[in-house]
Amino acid sequence: MPSKSHAIPNYLRVERFLRDRIRGGALKPGDAIPSECQLAQKFHLSRMTVRQALGRLAYEGAIIRQRRRGSFVAEPRLQHTSIFPSFEEETRARGVQPGIRLLHRRQEPATGKVAEYLSLPEGSPVIVLERLRLVDGQPVGYEIRYLPEEIGKALTEEEIQGQPLVPALRRILGKLHTDLALNVTAAAVGRREAKYLGITAGAPVLVREHVWYVDGIGPVQCGRTIFRGDRYQMSLRFSSSPNGGSAAVLEAERRLAKITAAAKSPAK
Repeated sequence: MPSKSHAIPNYLRVERFLRDRIRGGALKPGDAIPSECQLAQKFHLSRMTVRQALGRLAYEGAIIRQRRRGSFVAEPRLQHTSIFPSFEEETRARGVQPGIRLLHRRQEPATGKVAEYLSLPEGSPVIVLERLRLVDGQPVGYEIRYLPEEIGKALTEEEIQGQPLVPALRRILGKLHTDLALNVTAAAVGRREAKYLGITAGAPVLVREHVWYVDGIGPVQCGRTIFRGDRYQMSLRFSSSPNGGSAAVLEAERRLAKITAAAKSPAK
């Protein structure tokens, strides 16, 4: 009878070995992975089989493969599992410290999709915030937010500089119940955003566009966040239960479908 180690595919033996060492802390973020030759000798396998194992680990983001340098343990990705709770609540729950850094604040006229999403006449003044999302002091996302003038001007300096906007909007509007229409796409990062995020222009990123609605008021902000593809992922669970057809969910789906159809490029 074959031993347990030979009852699984050969590439999976290598994959599990490396995964266990990463999870156990023997290999930490930034550490070099043993070379293909070393792993092939250790497991008495071909380099092609080892390469398959490394490719699977790289695909899921556990390691980073660099040409002529080898493979290295990747920084763990922040996993956002739901729209609510917030980005900050999710990061704290995972034992890391979120942060926000203001890059620019300005006023400009609403045009195009910004005017449409905020239900404003063309040319209406909006407040624009550009900020960095940080995890343990390192940038993982670049965000730009558009707010109607009366809401944007009501934000305090403290709220703009280093706090999420949802509690601030709750303070200003006195409302709690909101809907979020969301559109997530993959893209290659531009030079300007790449500089802020500390990555190479053209690197893969996730672009999350949104419009926030407050009951009885309508849209109160819109914008987009560009997340580093190597540090962030979204995981959502969907259900086919009858409860999924509630009026609130159907309305959110209607709004999302409208934005998805209209938003083929990031808001300007």
